[in-house]
Amino acid sequence: MLKAASEYGAVLFSGFEVLTGEEWASILYKTSIKEMNYVGGAAVRRLIVGNESRMTNPQVLTTNESPPSEPIPFHHELAQTPFPPSHISFYCSINEADGGSTPLLRSDMVFEYLQTKYPAFTEKIEKLGVKYIKIAPEEDDASSALGRSWKSMFHKQTHEEAEVISAEQGSILTWLPNGDCRITSKVLPAIRVSSNGNKTFFNQIIAAYTGWIDKRNDCKKAVVFGDDTPMDDDVLMDLAKYMDENKVGYRWSSGRFVIVDNTVAYHSRQPFSGGRRIVFASIGNGTKPVEGNQSHLVLSSGDKMPMLGVGLWQLSKENCTDVVYNAIKCGYRMLDSAEVYGNEVETGLGLEKALKEGIVKREDMFVVSKLWNYYHRPEHVRNAVMRSLRDLKVDYLDLYLVHYPISLMYTETIKPGCSFADMDEKHPRMKEDMGVTYEQTWHAMEELVKEGLVKNIGVSNVNSGKLQDILKYAKIKPAVIQNEMHPHLSQDRLLKFARMNGIQTMSYSSFGDLSQGGKEKDR
Repeated sequence: MLKAASEYGAVLFSGFEVLTGEEWASILYKTSIKEMNYVGGAAVRRLIVGNESRMTNPQVLTTNESPPSEPIPFHHELAQTPFPPSHISFYCSINEADGGSTPLLRSDMVFEYLQTKYPAFTEKIEKLGVKYIKIAPEEDDASSALGRSWKSMFHKQTHEEAEVISAEQGSILTWLPNGDCRITSKVLPAIRVSSNGNKTFFNQIIAAYTGWIDKRNDCKKAVVFGDDTPMDDDVLMDLAKYMDENKVGYRWSSGRFVIVDNTVAYHSRQPFSGGRRIVFASIGNGTKPVEGNQSHLVLSSGDKMPMLGVGLWQLSKENCTDVVYNAIKCGYRMLDSAEVYGNEVETGLGLEKALKEGIVKREDMFVVSKLWNYYHRPEHVRNAVMRSLRDLKVDYLDLYLVHYPISLMYTETIKPGCSFADMDEKHPRMKEDMGVTYEQTWHAMEELVKEGLVKNIGVSNVNSGKLQDILKYAKIKPAVIQNEMHPHLSQDRLLKFARMNGIQTMSYSSFGDLSQGGKEKDR
């Protein structure tokens, strides 16, 4: 696939029933493209999948959100930065609009044209390189094709933080009185060698010279030679005409995605009007080994969750440590635990043993625990997760779920690891706590993510109606919903709703509960 993209510039796929960025990211994980983050681009985009504070995660973003009436000229993605991606991918979820195609053009063809017709210009630009100059606003400006703010561009909020990133890129920042920032790149090559060995006119020169214009920027001053002398207008305008006449375009339709070799091909965007158009984008740099042993699903944070794990409910303390250790030795990488199971200490011992022996690293494991019903009040949520972290002997959880949508009264006599047998209506601890809402609990869960104690949060044992309510107030949407699912309880409506909203599902009791002599036991 990547070899074909290198040879032809891009590979187009059709007929994929992918509904969300999370599903598309799960497919991209298997392409062998090494993920990278979108840093330094000028376009306004929204993050669909990924976490801006964790720069090692892949990101799925919207495509350029500039007004649909505005064309986007040909360019190599992030060529105005020193670290452009090797590949860029686009996926179309919905297209009900007129126009809006993504024309492509091989940049080795452009180089050959330029070298043949303008040899002196070609020699000069290859020797001197180019600089890009743009003024970025303090806040995102969706009315402009280059309205990405310097805060979004560098994923930072202060001048000092942005200057650290710009120094790594060799850019010069000039702070303007109104809060905007003039960004001058270091000298960058305009001609490079592509992945297939051909020389290419690799840059954003035409995009900058013809398209970097808004109330802050003058496109004719947006790009200069490396010695700060202006570009030749007649050459660039003729080149823009040649590129437009030789482009290859196609109409987006739902279920299509394309992988573009960014070293070989330019891409652009034509104007569109009417109807909805939802196209996602992702970038990558280089390749990585494709994992063949265990499949994964991508969560909204960009983290990947194994599709198969070990459930620790009803596992005795006596056997738990050995079961966990041997499961890891056999290749399992997800442990599904909960405080109420009463065996998290033993689970932690098994995990610790595997880590000490070097069978796995902590980052290879996906550790799940759950918030029990007694701890729904915000002041108890953090204490509950800290107890699970201590017992499991880890510094963070990969996923923390609200175990049930039921809040019970907390008392100081509660013992960690209370069993399901304790759930007796006559038991004083079983009184429902009417003084706390699920919304309050959820916001306390979100604070755990901000603090770095858990990477992802989710819900368990809720229906689609409850999930819909949560999405109305969630600042961090549930990454996962875990429910009982099996042939006798297919949960079709819930599965459909979760999938449409980019929430991954995890089933327990997948074969039904056969503990009652082959008959399913109600819980």
